[in-house]
Amino acid sequence: MDPLLELTVAWALAALFAASTVHKLAALAEWPGVVRNYRLLPETLTVTAAGALLIAGALTAAALAWPATRRIGACVAAAQLIVFAAAIAINLRRGRTSIDCGCFGSRLRQGLSVWMVARNLVLALLALALLLPGGSRELTALDLATALAVVATLAFLYPVLAVVLRPPPATFAENFEAGSAARRPH
Repeated sequence: MDPLLELTVAWALAALFAASTVHKLAALAEWPGVVRNYRLLPETLTVTAAGALLIAGALTAAALAWPATRRIGACVAAAQLIVFAAAIAINLRRGRTSIDCGCFGSRLRQGLSVWMVARNLVLALLALALLLPGGSRELTALDLATALAVVATLAFLYPVLAVVLRPPPATFAENFEAGSAARRPH
């Protein structure tokens, strides 16, 4: 992989994990509730899992930012993104689209959608691409500026894409049915 592409992907993923962690910390009191709403863990584990996810996100961002730790950061990023995609897919299958995804804390209140599963899987593939052999050329100042400009542009476009691809809000009847289905024994 060309070093410029590797740097750009690594910095973009690092920025994504860092921003996600900062947003979750800003609404720290609500974060365990977001994890609990997924209904994937026993109640006693949700606070611990919420804390572990925050720490993992921060460490992943840091690992991706530095060449010496980038490969482990890529593996951990891909693993987290796949787990997040699975958690969203499970809840979509259950008909639970109105819960907050928690991607950037609970303040955005983004409901779940299929595009989020696809997004996380694509991001996981990008993280895994960082494991490809790197090129041998040295990065120039122009390369660093280009990588930084691309990451900044993506940071501005990411929320726009989230709004454009957001599903319409569920109706009362859809929410009621999803809640009833979740309470029915399977």
